[in-house]
Amino acid sequence: MVGMAIGRAGAGGDAADDAAYPRGARPWFLLSYLTLLFVLSFIDRNMMRSMVDPIRASLGISDVQIALLEGAAFATLYSIAIIPMGFAADRFNRRTVLGAAVVGWSGMTMLSGFASSYRMLFVSRMGLGVGEAALQPCAMSMIRDSFPPRRRAWPLAVYTTAPLVGSALALVIGGALYGFAKSGGTRGIPILGGIEPWQFAMVVPGLVGLCLGLAIFLFREPRRVEAAASDSAGQGPGFRDSLRHMRGNAGLYFLLFSAMILWSLANTGWSAWLAPAIERQHGLPPEVVGPTAGTIALICSAIGSLGAGFLIDRRALAGDRDAVLKISIGLQVLQIVPVIGMFLAQGTTGVWICLALANLLIGSMPVAAFSILTEITPGHHIGKIVALFNLGQNFLGQTIGSAVFAFVGEEVIGGRLGIVWAIVACYPVIMAVSLGLSVMLMRARRRFLATQAG
Repeated sequence: MVGMAIGRAGAGGDAADDAAYPRGARPWFLLSYLTLLFVLSFIDRNMMRSMVDPIRASLGISDVQIALLEGAAFATLYSIAIIPMGFAADRFNRRTVLGAAVVGWSGMTMLSGFASSYRMLFVSRMGLGVGEAALQPCAMSMIRDSFPPRRRAWPLAVYTTAPLVGSALALVIGGALYGFAKSGGTRGIPILGGIEPWQFAMVVPGLVGLCLGLAIFLFREPRRVEAAASDSAGQGPGFRDSLRHMRGNAGLYFLLFSAMILWSLANTGWSAWLAPAIERQHGLPPEVVGPTAGTIALICSAIGSLGAGFLIDRRALAGDRDAVLKISIGLQVLQIVPVIGMFLAQGTTGVWICLALANLLIGSMPVAAFSILTEITPGHHIGKIVALFNLGQNFLGQTIGSAVFAFVGEEVIGGRLGIVWAIVACYPVIMAVSLGLSVMLMRARRRFLATQAG
């Protein structure tokens, strides 16, 4: 079973094996749609970030409660639902599962916009987590079955740009919609005209998501590649088989999961509090900070992530089998400087320059992590193992990241600028540990590939 981690295509793949995958524009159209869904999911889950202080004032809550809405509320049912969703991705029609999930989470996004209490907003955020739990297992499985290993790095670079783009668009769209409603633009609109500006900004992406969810039936379900003989009868490997595969490569999976979780914790921590930190430090309103920071992040993160994927592919084709982690580690080391500089800058010009540099360098780790994950995981296990991977990344990384920074800023440091100094203190320490694990992962992957080649 371990030997199947690379699959029939081997580490480098060949033309004969490529014939098992779809050709032409069809897989690229599917990739574009899945990437769009991934962008939408991050817009929905991160829309609150551009309106933290208005939501706090409206509901009378604290920074820690905001962090719970962004993290624990989303991650609680996400963590429970993602395992059965991963099983469903390996066993059932992924198109149907994903379409129902998108419609479901979009409905919950709309519901969060009509929340009039902290409890109602918390519950709707939990429902959002249930729907989004289906996306990663289904999407990664479909991408794996659409592109052969030797042509998979670039599609994965495109797909993994989505969280960065979605998080940036959440600031742009959230700030713009909030400003539009605040200025009276919704006056006279039935139902939507009677809610608060921050609520209006939450409802609109949900409406868009309902339409996108139904559009999935325009695409064909990819044929499963490397499926076991029993898969055709609907009796694919179970969860115990997937865990057995992971135990056979325990060290490799542990290092991969741990490095990515800590990376997510560190970068979720500063990005979750970026807008309110700038607003408090420089006295700017949400309708200014959101669109400005979001536009910078949108452009620079997309360029940086796609550039990292292109560079990794070029180095790999030149024979550097460690390129995926060498480049990722180097870019992450460089990123630490502008992230810290962003919160030490005296004027907004320095803030925007540092934000641009930080986003240019932020996208390499997701590309590396998912490239390695699809490289070492057989196709009939991919849904379940991606589910476990995202369980760790979302529950431990994103949930704890936002809450840890908020706790340190509010309870340990204190004051209006406590969150700013929490980022400066916590971010480099967490990243240093993640980078150390990445170096160990590079060595473990090298040994794994040598074993497969032998």
